[in-house]
Amino acid sequence: MTALLLLLLAQGPGPAAVPEALAEGDAHYALRHEGARGGAADPHRIDLAIAAYRRALSAAPDDRAALTRLLRALFFRGAFCGATAAEQKAIYEEARGRGQAAVDRLEAPLRGRPDAERLAALRAIPHAALTYFWTAVHWGQWALARGKLTAARQGVAGRVRDLAETVIALDPALEEGGGYRVLGRLHDESPRIPFVTGWVSKRAGLEALRKAYAAGPTNPVTWFFLGEAIVEHDAPRRAEGLALLRRCAESPPRADYLVESAHYAELARARLARER
Repeated sequence: MTALLLLLLAQGPGPAAVPEALAEGDAHYALRHEGARGGAADPHRIDLAIAAYRRALSAAPDDRAALTRLLRALFFRGAFCGATAAEQKAIYEEARGRGQAAVDRLEAPLRGRPDAERLAALRAIPHAALTYFWTAVHWGQWALARGKLTAARQGVAGRVRDLAETVIALDPALEEGGGYRVLGRLHDESPRIPFVTGWVSKRAGLEALRKAYAAGPTNPVTWFFLGEAIVEHDAPRRAEGLALLRRCAESPPRADYLVESAHYAELARARLARER
């Protein structure tokens, strides 16, 4: 065996291995619904997808396509596979750490630039908006796993807000209005603490969720978030909120989001039962 071959083996797989690992991960991710019972998935397929995406990211640590796929898969693993509280904390800890490190790398050369220049530079970077989006999602999930009040006092709400607002500025249509959806849910769910989260506004949450609905009117997550927010905070439009919850509860699952649709349908049915 030549010295060069030994060196290559010692270094492990390089960037050339990334497309194969991503394709493998994508194939498993597309089958993440296998063995699911309603809104609870069997973790077998998503665990295989996560392993493949980690392998791709190990081969190319700065590959944002690999990173955002891994963050997406980790979100599914934490939210839709019956993970325990301890498992969720570990999943979201890994994901928010990876995502925030990538955001920090993107922001480092842009510090001090006017916001218009900063956003123009980020728009030119492939997968930048997705990096901010999934990082925002995982900071939010991490906050829920740790406790809303604790996370708010640690400044997590402001971090999620800033990430979501960057997503909206870069690509308001991303993930069917995903930036607006995250921002709206943040305002709806975050505790309002003077001098900490005094900027939290239920009205702003409703406005953001309505924009998410306009960007993705067939998204069942938005139906649930907006419907619940209207019922909670907009009494004159309560009937509209209940109609959205019923739509979420009764619509057939989307073919591309079978488990996710079923999960939010279950939440909507539970919420409707409490409103009777």
